[in-house]
Amino acid sequence: MPDDAQNMPAKPTIPAGPPEGAPADGPLPGTASGTARSRPTGAPAGETLDQRPNLEGRNTSGATAGEPHLTAPGGCPPGAAADPRLVSPGGWNPYPPGMPEEDEINLLDLFIVLLKHKVMIFLVVFLAGVAAVVISLRMPNVYRSEATIAPTTEEKVGGGLAALGGFGAMIAAEVGIGATGSLDQFDVVLKSRELTNTIIRKHNLLPVIFDESWDAKAGKWKEAGEPSLLEKTMAKALAALKEIIGPTPDEKEKNKDVSKNPTLQDAYKPIQEMLGKKPDKKQNVMTISFESKDPEMAQAILNYYIVGLSEFLRRQTLEDAAAQQVHLAQQLSKTTDPILKNRLYELIAKQIEKETLAKVQKYYSFNIIDPAFVPENKFKPKRAQICLISVVVAFFIAIFLAFFMEYVKNLKTREDPERLANLRKSMRLWNNPHARGEHNEA
Repeated sequence: MPDDAQNMPAKPTIPAGPPEGAPADGPLPGTASGTARSRPTGAPAGETLDQRPNLEGRNTSGATAGEPHLTAPGGCPPGAAADPRLVSPGGWNPYPPGMPEEDEINLLDLFIVLLKHKVMIFLVVFLAGVAAVVISLRMPNVYRSEATIAPTTEEKVGGGLAALGGFGAMIAAEVGIGATGSLDQFDVVLKSRELTNTIIRKHNLLPVIFDESWDAKAGKWKEAGEPSLLEKTMAKALAALKEIIGPTPDEKEKNKDVSKNPTLQDAYKPIQEMLGKKPDKKQNVMTISFESKDPEMAQAILNYYIVGLSEFLRRQTLEDAAAQQVHLAQQLSKTTDPILKNRLYELIAKQIEKETLAKVQKYYSFNIIDPAFVPENKFKPKRAQICLISVVVAFFIAIFLAFFMEYVKNLKTREDPERLANLRKSMRLWNNPHARGEHNEA
């Protein structure tokens, strides 16, 4: 130690207990007999020693008598672990005295619950996997054929009409000189009922779309099977109800010509689900696809749609060109200006040229970049993916069932019986009024 530290005087000690010559329970020196002792330093204002609570038998943390007196350093008995809820000497207590410990999720308990229900979990996963395999194997293979098309554009001749001013611009807008095809136009035409009905009617695709209802050997539609008992009962009930109410005028009109065979309206939605359209505006191309159980039929129907799209746009262009030629001829007969007449002759010649090109082109308004092909590999179903997803979903459902069964098992032992009685009463469809009255009387 340093010399200065050794020469320092020792700190004075304050003896415990009352001063010498004063009784232990008597008044402090300088106070009259029978008066309360004065408030020592550190005591609350207005409180004397006689008014302060008796803390005998309590430790520093506020424990009652009978609890161990914490006198060891750190606020705990020797050899015991420190309690974070007790105040350490000179420290701050973040927990109030007597606060209960927080519940913690024990992973070992959760694992034990899963082990208790391991047989149920295994059976659920196994049965789900077997069902997924059986169902996926019963699904028929579906093949997809694809083709890529790109729209074509015509040469713009609006620059020659600009010299005519507003009238020339109006003529150019009416004539429709410019692009002859667009991706949005292709999408709208492929979704149109007119094109779909034309293709189905021309190529007799109803037996292909509704192959399950078509008898290929007999060449006719299959007859409806024998209705079940439930269907018979429902039919009798509806018939009795109609006899009482009577048929409406709309039902009378519908019952005049009722056909059980599929119609063009019935075929529109299924064939549109088989037809796929994927436009790519960035590259200005569209991919058209068709799905079928027969790979060759998928290619054939896709070609039907491509040819039908071309013919639909060609017919519209020819009708439009003929109508505009008539309109320009009328304008020509009313015009006396020789310059304007020459321009109108040019426009009529342009429409004739447009009509001629529309007739000679194989595919009008678009070019085929990638033609339709016969697919060799199936497109769906993806059986491995179906089985894997089914097993994973079944595993999580089995885990949920395991925890739910464990909760129901422990519900009667851990929950209040009165709360369980209220729960059962609330789950009833209706409450018994007599039981409620007896309960109120009690």
